[in-house]
Amino acid sequence: MTGTARVNNTDLLAPPVAQTIRQRSLIVGVTFAVMSIIGAIIKPDEFFPAYLLGFMAWLGVTLGCMAILMLQHMTGGAWGMVIRRLLEAGTRTLPLLVLLFIPILFGLPKLYVWARPAEIAEDKHLQEITHAYLNFSGFLVRAIIYFTTWSVLV
Repeated sequence: MTGTARVNNTDLLAPPVAQTIRQRSLIVGVTFAVMSIIGAIIKPDEFFPAYLLGFMAWLGVTLGCMAILMLQHMTGGAWGMVIRRLLEAGTRTLPLLVLLFIPILFGLPKLYVWARPAEIAEDKHLQEITHAYLNFSGFLVRAIIYFTTWSVLV
């Protein structure tokens, strides 16, 4: 008699109800994605701030998972083994968040004053404070650097 347990491959498969849940979740997700696109077209002034808030919330979850996982790797020990797989799964959403960042680039003029050329041209103070740091190309370069760094760390 050996001290190891025998694991059957069927024990590792998801239950049949998981397929039903997956299909219903996909339907709900596609429905709300279509509603979001309609909202972005009809009322972009309201859509983009709400989208930015939701994006930052989920980016915070992903980066929080990464930070706790890095802390566990630095300190070692068995305390993180219980949640390690959950944290790793949480960090795997970063490529999706890179794609979901694209609408924010299109909505910059709706989100920030410094992204509106007409208002910058009228306001001398805005011209002084935005030319070096707050501009579209600088924003894009910093976003690429941040997402690349996070992707390497994940």
